[in-house]
Amino acid sequence: MPVALAIDVNKIPLGPFDTRLWWLLIGLCVALLLTLQAVETAVEGAWPSDRRPTQFAPRARTVQASWAWVAMLIIPGGLLAIGNVAALIWRKSPHTDAQLVGSVLLGIGWILFLLFSLDVFRLGRLMGNLGIVGPLALMLILILGDILLLIGLTDVLPAWHVVRDAIGNGLQDVVDRLPFIGN
Repeated sequence: MPVALAIDVNKIPLGPFDTRLWWLLIGLCVALLLTLQAVETAVEGAWPSDRRPTQFAPRARTVQASWAWVAMLIIPGGLLAIGNVAALIWRKSPHTDAQLVGSVLLGIGWILFLLFSLDVFRLGRLMGNLGIVGPLALMLILILGDILLLIGLTDVLPAWHVVRDAIGNGLQDVVDRLPFIGN
């Protein structure tokens, strides 16, 4: 008779990465790094022959140019998501509704951008048939997500004067510990 081992995943010692937020932060950083190549492919084309905009029809040139605008919203959104997760880890505070909704909107826009721009499941043709409407819809989703993530980040971070004083005190503490600088 086989013996089933019951492993409680919550009791595995993870060191400093003991919360799911740490793993989310690592995943977001890796996803943003991998997305940079997809952004370049979507904006400039996969092959050098694809990078000549004069070969596109006028409608296709507009759609190709609109991908650059979508990409310009994904990268700041990814950085804002990383900043939000880092701030939540640092402040040990619960997430806000703005962060949650902004993350969902960013995630939807990010996934759709990758699916359409990398032509996964032949969805690139669908986006090409939609014309400029598809990238505009993605831009709207990403703008809303970015704004909500920015609002969420400003809700979690302390006031600027607190941060400035902490940096000043921290730098003074570092200077006081240096052996070659006399007081």
